[in-house]
Amino acid sequence: MLLELSIKDFALIDDLKLQFGKGLNIMTGETGAGKSIIIDSVNFVLGERSSKDVIRTGTDKTEVTAVFENVDTDDFKNARETYGLSTDDDVLILYRELNTSGRSICRINGNVVTTSVLKTIGNFLIDIHGQHQHQSLLNESYHIDLLDTFGGSFISGLKDEVKTIYAKVQLVKQNLKSITGDETERERKLSLLDYQVKEIDAAKLKVGEEEELIKEQNILNNSEKLYSVLSSCYSSMYENGNQGEPIFDKLGSVISELRTISGIDEKINSIYKRIEDTYYTLEDTISDIREYRDKIDFDPNRIDEVENRLDLINRLKRKYGKTIKDILEYRDSICREIEAIENSEETAQKLRKQLEVDMSNLKSKSNELSNARKKIAKKLESRITNELRFLGMDKSKFEISMDILKKDGQISYSEKGMDSVSFLISTNPGEPVKPLSKIASGGETSRIMLAIKIVFADTDKIPCLIFDEIDTGISGRAAQAVAEKLSEVSLNHQVICVTHLPQIASMADTHFYIEKSVSSGKTRTTVKKLDYKSEVNELARMLGSAKITDLTLRHAEEMINMAKGIKRDFIKKQ
Repeated sequence: MLLELSIKDFALIDDLKLQFGKGLNIMTGETGAGKSIIIDSVNFVLGERSSKDVIRTGTDKTEVTAVFENVDTDDFKNARETYGLSTDDDVLILYRELNTSGRSICRINGNVVTTSVLKTIGNFLIDIHGQHQHQSLLNESYHIDLLDTFGGSFISGLKDEVKTIYAKVQLVKQNLKSITGDETERERKLSLLDYQVKEIDAAKLKVGEEEELIKEQNILNNSEKLYSVLSSCYSSMYENGNQGEPIFDKLGSVISELRTISGIDEKINSIYKRIEDTYYTLEDTISDIREYRDKIDFDPNRIDEVENRLDLINRLKRKYGKTIKDILEYRDSICREIEAIENSEETAQKLRKQLEVDMSNLKSKSNELSNARKKIAKKLESRITNELRFLGMDKSKFEISMDILKKDGQISYSEKGMDSVSFLISTNPGEPVKPLSKIASGGETSRIMLAIKIVFADTDKIPCLIFDEIDTGISGRAAQAVAEKLSEVSLNHQVICVTHLPQIASMADTHFYIEKSVSSGKTRTTVKKLDYKSEVNELARMLGSAKITDLTLRHAEEMINMAKGIKRDFIKKQ
C-alpha cells in the first residue's frame, strides 16, 4: 500500500505531500489543474524514463519519495532478495532525484540503486492504467501467466511439472552438445590433448626435482670457489703450511700437555676432556672437508645438463602449471578428458535415449497443460466479457488467442509449455479483435483493465492500482457501473483514481482536490484532502451547475450516501 507521496520541484509542484488511505483514493479538480503531474511523479519515482523538463523552472533538481507499507507478495520478496534490499518495520521507501545536469540518483530504503532496479521493484508495487505506459497487462508476455493464475492450483501444478521436465531436457541437450559437437573440432582437441600428454610424459618429471636441480646448479656454478676455500681450510687444519704447524697438530700438543696435569684438579680434568672431545670432532670435520673437496666436479657438461633440465621444467610450467605437481595433476586431468572424448559416442547414445524419453514426457505434459489452458481460457473470456458489459462496453468482444509455439516449422517448447497466449479485443461491432496494446482510447483501455482486475481481484499480486481518467468517453449508467467496480476492486487493492465524474468521486474513501494557482508570477499546483463538507461541495461542482445551489448540494449528499450503501453491500458480500 502506498502511504505517502512526497513531491518537490516537479513540474508545477513546488513542495507537496500526499497521504493516501486504504480503499479508493479519488483525485479531482479543474481541467489543467495538474492531476496528470501527480501521476507523472509516480511514474518518475517508479523508475520510468524522464527528461530534465520535469524539473520545476528556477530550481536545480526535482525529488520524489514514495513510502509503502506491508508489501509482502512473493514476487516482491524474491526481487528484494535478488537485489539485497532490506525493509525495516515493513516500510519501503523509494526515492529518486534528477538534477539539471541530467544526473539521476535512486535509492531504496537509503541504499543507492540503478534506475533499472528501481523500475523492477516498482513493477511489483503499482500498476498505472490510462494515459501512461506503466501497464503490465499490455505486455503480451504477461498474458500466459495471467491465464495460468486464473487456472489456480491445477494449472500451477501442471506448469511446475512442465518446468521440471523442460529443465531436464535442456540439461541433457547441453551435456550432449558438450561431448559431441563438431567432429573436426573433436579431432583437433584430441590431437592437442594427446600432444600435451606426450610432452609431459617425455619430460619424466618428479615432484621435488626442480628444487634439487637448483641446489646442484648453485654448487656447480661455485665449484672452483668451493674447492679453493676447502683446500685452504684443510691445509690450515691438517697439513704443514706456510704459517707453521697445522691446527690439528697444535691441538694434539695441547691435549698432551693437559693430560699431565689433569689428575691434579677436577676442573683441569674437565677442561682436558672438553678439548679432547673437540680434537676428535675436528678430526671428523677435517675428514668431511677432504671428502667434500675431493668429490667436487668441475665438469662443464653437467652444468649444461642441469641448466637445460631447468629450462625444460620452466617451459612446461609456463604451459601447464606453476609447479611440477600442478603439471602432473594437469596431465592426469587431460588423460581423463581424452578417455571421456574417446568414450563420448557411448555416452552420447545414452544421452540421446534419455533425451528421447524426456522429450516425450515434455510433449505429453505440455499438451495436457495446453488443453487445460483452453478450458480455462473459455471461462476467463466469459468472465471478462460480462464485466465489460457491466462497464458499458456491451458491444465489445474479448477473446484469448492461444497458438502453438513453432520454430523452423516444428513445435517449440519453453518452461511454460508449448503455448503463446494473447488477450485480444474489439470495442466496436464489425471490427476484428486486436491485441490490447492496439487500443487507441485511454478510457477504453482503462475500463478493459478494470474489468480484468475485477476478475483477478483474488489472485492479482500488485497491491496498488492507479487509473488515470478511466471515465473518458462514458457517462450515465456506464459511469455508475465503473464507479461501483472501482469500489469493488478497492476492497482487495489500494486504488488511486483521477476522475471528472461525480459518480466515481462519490465512491471515494479518501478524496483529494487538485487546483492550480498563480502566486508572485509563478504557477503552482496544490492538493487538499477534503473533509465531508468540502467533498459535498466538490461533487456539487462536478455535477455541472453554473452555480452551486442547495439543490445541487443535496444531490451531492445523496450521491455520497448512496455510495456508502453500495460499499456496505460489497463488504457484506465478501
